[in-house]
Amino acid sequence: AQANGLGNAAQVYAERYLQKELGADYVIKSNGHIPGISHNNRTETTFDLSIEHGGKYVGIEISFQVTTNSTIKRKAGQARARYEAVNRAGHYIAYIIDGAGNFQRTSALTTICQYSHCTVAYTDSEFDILAKFIQEKIG
Repeated sequence: AQANGLGNAAQVYAERYLQKELGADYVIKSNGHIPGISHNNRTETTFDLSIEHGGKYVGIEISFQVTTNSTIKRKAGQARARYEAVNRAGHYIAYIIDGAGNFQRTSALTTICQYSHCTVAYTDSEFDILAKFIQEKIG
């Protein structure tokens, strides 16, 4: 429960920070979707954040883990399929990673980085890097 609460707080903070940096022209949705990205062509894929600008999207996954629970393994297991689907549709996927639990799972972390267009840590200066990436890729 503590990890879930921290994850939700991390998601809200990232959403607010990016909205402030990117401005009102960018539509940021918590637990959002990217059109045409689905599981088995049936269920829309949910991203922790989806950002839309000019019909282009960036899906963002946030992993803030204090312990080595299953969330990091689940996100790593989904990373390749999400990357390939988003890439095929002409969009992007990024990850915000932090917390000791992530760094103790180096295999999962390596997989996430491999299947990401941009991976940053959970700091304001890294969020600035992510905001610049978003502006460069989707306008």
